[in-house]
Amino acid sequence: MFEYLRMWRRMPDFTGSGNVFDTIYGWLTWWLVQVLGYGVRFLDLFGLGLNKKWKPGEKLQVLLMAYSGARNTGAEVRVAELIDQMNKVLGEDNVELNMCTLNLEDAKEYFKNQRVNLWQMSYIFFWDVFNFVRKNHIIVLVEGSCWKENFASALLYYFLFGMGLAAKLGKVSFCYGVDAGPMNKLNNFLSWALSRKMDLIITRSAEAGEWLRKIYLREDKLRVDTAWTLRAKPLEWGAQELKKKGWDGNKPLLGLAMQNFFWWPVVPNFVKWLRGVKEYQYRMIYYYDYDEEDKRAYEKWAKTMAEVLDWASDRYGVQPVLIAMEALDHDACLELQNLMKTKPLIISCREYVGVEIASMLRNLTSLITTRYHAMVLAMPGLIPFIGLSRDERIRGVMKETGLYDDFYVDYKTADLEKVLKEKIDRLLSSAEERKRVSKIIQESLPYYFAQMALLGLDVRNLIKKTFPQARLKSLNEDDPEALNPYIPDELKEATRKKFAELKAKEK
Repeated sequence: MFEYLRMWRRMPDFTGSGNVFDTIYGWLTWWLVQVLGYGVRFLDLFGLGLNKKWKPGEKLQVLLMAYSGARNTGAEVRVAELIDQMNKVLGEDNVELNMCTLNLEDAKEYFKNQRVNLWQMSYIFFWDVFNFVRKNHIIVLVEGSCWKENFASALLYYFLFGMGLAAKLGKVSFCYGVDAGPMNKLNNFLSWALSRKMDLIITRSAEAGEWLRKIYLREDKLRVDTAWTLRAKPLEWGAQELKKKGWDGNKPLLGLAMQNFFWWPVVPNFVKWLRGVKEYQYRMIYYYDYDEEDKRAYEKWAKTMAEVLDWASDRYGVQPVLIAMEALDHDACLELQNLMKTKPLIISCREYVGVEIASMLRNLTSLITTRYHAMVLAMPGLIPFIGLSRDERIRGVMKETGLYDDFYVDYKTADLEKVLKEKIDRLLSSAEERKRVSKIIQESLPYYFAQMALLGLDVRNLIKKTFPQARLKSLNEDDPEALNPYIPDELKEATRKKFAELKAKEK
């Protein structure tokens, strides 16, 4: 108890955010971990067997705690790739992967080609996650935006609840290439209290590790996101879809992965829910924290984006393409379309899944992206891009590749319209500049595929360490092809060299 009091006093507050409903929800998460965790341990003293224990010869039951079923392209594709990787490096006959989802029907569409069991859970997640955790041997955080509060503290509490229970019930737990960011004092404290006993913490950005260390958590491995290995549909398929939507096949395509930055965060609001308020309701007890000031800020932002795209269309004859990577982005794309003089094409995750969206992204001439995974899915197609962001995810990759200084823009930048036009002009006015950026991307890709292979090796080594009697698939641990879901033929040799180089540095 004294340790917790000491850590509460030491814990920093980076954002000063928080509200009464999130505070109640956060402490409820903590309390339920204690009550349910100790309760199961007590009842199992009488032989009830509520907490499932692994026995030699059995398949390892693995729970993937995902943000699935919300038509979020990035959240779905990164999990699809890690499912394929886990099955490949551990062996499909040795593990049973079980994934939480908020929408079973949508998840079935996304994961119809993956070997995984889909388990429906409620938006009020406590009881479902409690039952899922006790029935599995290994608990894995697989959503990229993990130790973060800018989307919803409730999402953070979902992850912390699972990790806290895993620790109480003696489960192996780890995270699979995730991010961390600035949070308030309570969220930082709960993150430390409920995550510190995880067996392996694997991040996908250097900034994530820095934020974790600030709240007294460790970063065991710095790797990358798992969506890099996505096998997109052929380029020709994407071109045909774009033509169906009105592209003439000749105009350069300028994409914008659009979103409303100002919707967030989502917070539980029991008073609104009891009153039956529908305005700005996300699901059930959750509401967008969206007021008149946010609405005005969004309207200004959308108007700026419309003016920038119309300007680019007039100056360079481009065909604008709006991309909705998350279901919520669809409405933002429609609103932006109504503000524009030029008619844009719209690619929406309400219509397409990740492998299809990736194919169309790789047909673009250039991309402006507010979405991390639009960038990740476009880069294997060597698409020059401008990062327009508010957090560490896009920023981190652009720093790693050396594109940050030339092509990164914070969405709150003063004179945003002027700055964006300058960067777009730099790309669209010069084929040589686009080739230069494409070459930088091409030279960077082996690093991401090699790191992805090392991530697979990390998982394999953890399972060998924590379940020494478990059967695992036999494979060559020095071959990145044996550890990766997919490596394009043109990158195999460079990835092999980079993998050997990175692996040697870690010995």
